[in-house]
Amino acid sequence: MRKNNYERILRVTAKLINQRGFKGASLQKIADEVGLHKSSLFHYFKNKEELVLRIIEKSIDEVNFSLEEIANNHELSSEEKLKKAIDNHLILIIKYIYNVNIYLNELRNLSKKSQRIYLEKRRRYGKHFEKIIGEMQTKGFFSGLDTKIVTYGLLGMLNWVLKWYKRDGPLTINEISNIFYGLIIKK
Repeated sequence: MRKNNYERILRVTAKLINQRGFKGASLQKIADEVGLHKSSLFHYFKNKEELVLRIIEKSIDEVNFSLEEIANNHELSSEEKLKKAIDNHLILIIKYIYNVNIYLNELRNLSKKSQRIYLEKRRRYGKHFEKIIGEMQTKGFFSGLDTKIVTYGLLGMLNWVLKWYKRDGPLTINEISNIFYGLIIKK
């Protein structure tokens, strides 16, 4: 039951912060929504900041783990790695839409120490993408372009999906991934 409460607290808090903002999602409101006493939240998290950090870490940890496996898979071609990396990014960004929105809109409410913890994980994620882009360059893609800038551009395009994607829209996330991949690998 403790693990279930932990996950439920993360989900409820992420949703409330997206609806009300960091300051508007009080610990009391979170506890009420989860069905716990406010003091019970402290069995899981020492304070609201730690709770928010765990929310945004959850998504970056999963996406980092998956991308690292893709980037280090020697059985895949660089093109296959890029396709899987795009799929992975888009699927997980939609799965964790509330978590990602918290990073984009509320990271500034965390201490510098907590920001550094998260940003280091995000930096590692970018390095995995850069590795794939570097492999693509050896195949003639992105010729003469700075790997880091190509990576930033690609991630910016992928992240912007949060602003316009609708689950009930005309395209699935997989169809969007295929379109983006097609745009990118044109020689």
